[in-house]
Amino acid sequence: MNNYKVLVVEPSNVYQLVIQQLLEENNCNALFTRTGEEALELVDCSNFDLICIAMELQDMSGSELCHKIRQIAGYSQTVPLVIITTNENNATLELALRAGATEIFHKNSLVKFAAFLERQAFKTNHNKHNTGNILYIEDSLSQSSIVIATLSNQGHHINHFQRAEEALEAFEDDSYDLVLTDIILDGPLTGLDIVKAIRKNEEHLSIPILAMSGLSDTQQKLDILRSGANDYIVKPVIQEELIVRSQNLITSKKRLDSLETQQQHLQELAMKDQLTNLFNRHFMMESGPKTVQQAHRHGYPLSMLVIDLDKFKDINDQHGHPTGDSVLESIGATLLNCCRGEDIACRFGGEEFVILLPHCGLSDAELKAESVRQAIEKSKPAGLLVTASIGSSSLFVGDQQDTIASVFARADHATYLAKDGGRNQVASVSKNPESDADE
Repeated sequence: MNNYKVLVVEPSNVYQLVIQQLLEENNCNALFTRTGEEALELVDCSNFDLICIAMELQDMSGSELCHKIRQIAGYSQTVPLVIITTNENNATLELALRAGATEIFHKNSLVKFAAFLERQAFKTNHNKHNTGNILYIEDSLSQSSIVIATLSNQGHHINHFQRAEEALEAFEDDSYDLVLTDIILDGPLTGLDIVKAIRKNEEHLSIPILAMSGLSDTQQKLDILRSGANDYIVKPVIQEELIVRSQNLITSKKRLDSLETQQQHLQELAMKDQLTNLFNRHFMMESGPKTVQQAHRHGYPLSMLVIDLDKFKDINDQHGHPTGDSVLESIGATLLNCCRGEDIACRFGGEEFVILLPHCGLSDAELKAESVRQAIEKSKPAGLLVTASIGSSSLFVGDQQDTIASVFARADHATYLAKDGGRNQVASVSKNPESDADE
């Protein structure tokens, strides 16, 4: 979809970023604007294959913009108009559809929008010819010369071997879109052995295998297919059949690769805060208990920092929310730079951040908290002096009653102590707050 042009009408910087990532994943050329009037000017002088519209715009509603776009020549029905919204009012959504919207997707769950883009990519590319890297095993030079010429003319890259042993070594050293093998080969290993060797590793299950044989033995064909080959072709090979079968297998693999990449990307979107690139609260709630259990099981220390930016509301009130977003984005980068590989840093909500520190006792956590505090103060995000109050606490290792919630409660209490003490400082709590009240 490299030539697939998308116009995005979205006033929010955050959702512009999220949509941009999804569009880039599908190789779309995207243009962004914030108002309906700007969008109409662009639509009037350019051609777009897809238009994504936020329901709430500064100068008009998404429904109104859909209606106006549908009045422009060339945009009557052919171009999909997608509404992306947080509005769940059925009457409002129905109005958008009546105004010409093709699809409506909720901003808090863009998985369906990603699937829509995948369908659009398929519609755009289904007639395009996919080329691939092919591992070819054939001991007959006369036969292999024909196959290599046939597939090379289709744009495929062929890596040819006469013996199975050499081919399997090459398979481990390179990435292939198709394995094409004769069944009867010189040497101790056959094509069937190649199929079995490849299918032993679950990582290689997605790589298609096309088997060939001059023997029209039904039982042999069944054995090959049961062992993991995807398709079977009888020799002498008909060139057109070889081209079609190879192309179908390569295309299927590349579509599967694309879907897996998309799924990985969506999983990352689901567990990352898009503004700061830190993990989000959901990920912390999922991974935190597991990390605590590992610390209990293996007996190593674990600590937590709760970081609260001082007077962050004043930044939004005095400089505006875009500046506030810029500050949060910069703070996210600062925290990532302060973390080790095993640390888990997340934006817990608003201007509050949490860092989970495996293999780190309370004294080291206090030193870490101070270094983080200094790094934030020195960073001057958006040219502003920003400070943070930081609370630290550690897990009571071996006490199974001490959970991620308990550690957080102590660290969060320490953060309040830091704020009460004048802000821009570090505080530490080593006991549960209720324990102090009982004494």
